[in-house]
Amino acid sequence: MIAAETNHWFDDRCARAFWDQRQALPYRELLRDTAAWLDPGPGETWLDLGCGGGQLSAQLWKQSEARLARIVAADCAAANADAIEKLRGKLDPPPGRDQLVFRQADFSDGLSYLATASFDGIVSGLALSYAESRDPVTGQYNDTAFNTLLGELSRVLKPEGRLVFSINVPEPNFWAIFWRSLRRGLHVAHAGRLLLNIWRMQRYGRWLKREARKGRFHFLPVEDLLSRLKTVGFEKLEWRLSYAKQAYIIRARKASVPLPGGPHMRKFSRWKLDAGESVPR
Repeated sequence: MIAAETNHWFDDRCARAFWDQRQALPYRELLRDTAAWLDPGPGETWLDLGCGGGQLSAQLWKQSEARLARIVAADCAAANADAIEKLRGKLDPPPGRDQLVFRQADFSDGLSYLATASFDGIVSGLALSYAESRDPVTGQYNDTAFNTLLGELSRVLKPEGRLVFSINVPEPNFWAIFWRSLRRGLHVAHAGRLLLNIWRMQRYGRWLKREARKGRFHFLPVEDLLSRLKTVGFEKLEWRLSYAKQAYIIRARKASVPLPGGPHMRKFSRWKLDAGESVPR
């Protein structure tokens, strides 16, 4: 039997430490850059996957002028249910119970609880890389759950549905995030708590990088990420750096015509971009 390993993403203390990111300069940069690529429309349904405290859910609600039909905010940490409930009361006008819904779920197990072609858009902030799986015989971590999750994103999107997500660069420098956060931390309420939680993030950051080197988490080169997205049926790929240059933001659109056999039938490979293909930075 393969022994279980600690996963801090299920730890409420970890969730609360990352909530305070919203006041830090690098996170505000990431939120601003991600929001700039969102285009929620009236009557649409969106998924905020790995929602955390719901900052991207709030952006969707505001940018749609409170006209989205529904936002499903999903996260593995139960503590974020309270955060989403508090967020509901802060939004103006507040979304109804059926317009902002929290769902606790671990996307390492896929998205089987979501119907095919049920979303117009998906947004995810620094979360997708944490889909984890292990070989049942050797116990070695692999990218099966990550690849499956990318295919699931394509499955639950409607044709021409939009995907916008951020993901850490290979070997992210979490100290760059910390030092850029200091300037903001000295000028906000509860600055001591903010800096303490940012400091705690360094401990979690060391854990993340160590586990990524083992293949548990997936901080991959952008060319690799774009290739995997193309494999499961995404097109019109764009990317840029943000988060003190420690994260990519990627935007893609699901193809209007499904891949032959469906996205899960195609073998993953580290395809290079087609010659002459434009990938905006």
